[in-house]
Amino acid sequence: MAVLTSSTRAISSKYLTRRANCQALSSHCKRCQSTSTTHSAVDSSYLQNEGTIEGVWIFHRHGDRAPNRYLGSPAYHAAESAHWYSRIPPVARAAAAAVGRHHDHYAALSEHFPPIIHKSQNDGVYTDINREPFGFLTYNGMDQMRCVGKRFRQRCDRYGYNHSKINGEKRSFLEDWDLRAYSTNYLRTVTSVQCFLDGLIGYHNSVGDERQKQLLYAGGGLRRYYKDAGRHEHMHPSTLTLSEDFSVEESIQVQVRDKKIDTLNAFDKRPKMMNDLVKNVINMEGFQRIDSNAKELADQLSEFLPGLRGAPQAFGGTPSGINWIHANDHFVCRRAHGIPLSAFSDYEGTSDEAEVEKLLESLATPVCSHLSWRFREWYACPKLVAAVAAPPFQEMLDQMIDVTRMGAGERRPFVVYSAHDVTLLALLYAIGADFLVAGGDCGGKDMVEGTGGTHSHMVKGSILTSKLNSMSSWRWWPDYSSAIAFELVRLNSGHEYGDTTHIIRVILNGRTLCLLPRLSIDDEGILKDQNPCSRQRYGAVMEGSQSQMLSLSDFAQIINVLEQSSYASTNEDDGVQHGTKIGVEGG
Repeated sequence: MAVLTSSTRAISSKYLTRRANCQALSSHCKRCQSTSTTHSAVDSSYLQNEGTIEGVWIFHRHGDRAPNRYLGSPAYHAAESAHWYSRIPPVARAAAAAVGRHHDHYAALSEHFPPIIHKSQNDGVYTDINREPFGFLTYNGMDQMRCVGKRFRQRCDRYGYNHSKINGEKRSFLEDWDLRAYSTNYLRTVTSVQCFLDGLIGYHNSVGDERQKQLLYAGGGLRRYYKDAGRHEHMHPSTLTLSEDFSVEESIQVQVRDKKIDTLNAFDKRPKMMNDLVKNVINMEGFQRIDSNAKELADQLSEFLPGLRGAPQAFGGTPSGINWIHANDHFVCRRAHGIPLSAFSDYEGTSDEAEVEKLLESLATPVCSHLSWRFREWYACPKLVAAVAAPPFQEMLDQMIDVTRMGAGERRPFVVYSAHDVTLLALLYAIGADFLVAGGDCGGKDMVEGTGGTHSHMVKGSILTSKLNSMSSWRWWPDYSSAIAFELVRLNSGHEYGDTTHIIRVILNGRTLCLLPRLSIDDEGILKDQNPCSRQRYGAVMEGSQSQMLSLSDFAQIINVLEQSSYASTNEDDGVQHGTKIGVEGG
């Protein structure tokens, strides 16, 4: 494989002794590319639930939140702020900057899932703590993340690794799985993964009178928040965590790691490098031309959302002149809470309200479309997508190699990364999600509906849908609580081929992804001139109900190509910057 940069070496320092194995995997993959690959096909049932899951790595977007920024007229700032305050758990202001000392729901979560923020990350203080209520996780967002955690618990209980005790009793989840949680340095991402963990290891089906007396309000345990009265009701007690479910030894830390070894947020970790990479994309003639064409849309939207005008823009700004993530927020956040798009404005309650509402509604799809296009252009840059995706991919691969050597009874890795929509997009482009890289486009309203962040395609732990690859637009944007799961699956006895005993299943919101990854430095990241049929396709049903699945050697080769493309490999930006933030405010 390509020589690792100093930053990537730091990320994988725990596993450096295993680099020879990664090189061997990459060499094996190159040999496979020069010969027929049909010998490595497995039964298509492995696309869904077949085999034993022996490792899980989940990257999720946080749950539902308030808008990142207030964009309306100053006259309505107090009214809209009050509205969003009613949708989020209260924060004890005196203790807001102190990790683990938040009021009520935050304190309950942090008691069992304590956040540990490294001092290199904003001096150990959440980056977004002073924006309340804007950007904060809502009650509904907490429930979403607990639901996602519960679904993955059901999946692991049904299809995952388990090892019985000597007396034949089934071991607990934490006895079978080495559970780790990492987050970016935002209160909403930390709280989201805490709620995910609450759903994963705090969910119980049995409820008795005595148990109900011991209910712990970890994450609030709240049903979806009702817009009309601003009140909430408790969910059924079976969804809440009990104090008896945990011990001090079983508390799971949520780590915001030292920037030197963090793999989650390249934009905060290396702002100068990322700034240079993005500016290179922005300065391209095609980007300038198309973004300039969107200025009319930006100006029209700014008439209704004056806060978009003159707001700080990362990377020195672009021709369209606004922050499109903030613009898209207006539509996403209000739709999620049933709030009219024209609420908290001069048009509310006037004779023009219906007409303005209809006009704003017509802008929603073009705004989301342009936002998706901009990040598609970003992640078409091999160096940029490599900077975001190569570090977490390498970290995963190192741990996957460990799993293949583990004996019976050893705990398997279950790793959760809490991040942002732009992080998930980068990983999907890097792994070659076909609906993004192949350039298909269903267009219209369908493009903003996505797959849903509720993971409704995963039922009682099973992936049941037969239409695994129905997404057909690169305009897709990750919903709240969206999650990419990388499952390391041990093949059933007799299904192994060559030296391969494990395959990698990639799942997005309960659907197996079809992949067209770059396996050569000459492959296009986004297919324009290259025919999709010329690329190795993974995760699709072939003739004879067979499917080509990603092997560890294939994954090693994908990382190898990313590293060969990486900006940092030229040593142009060695080391981590401190005190500077260019601010790609992913949702």
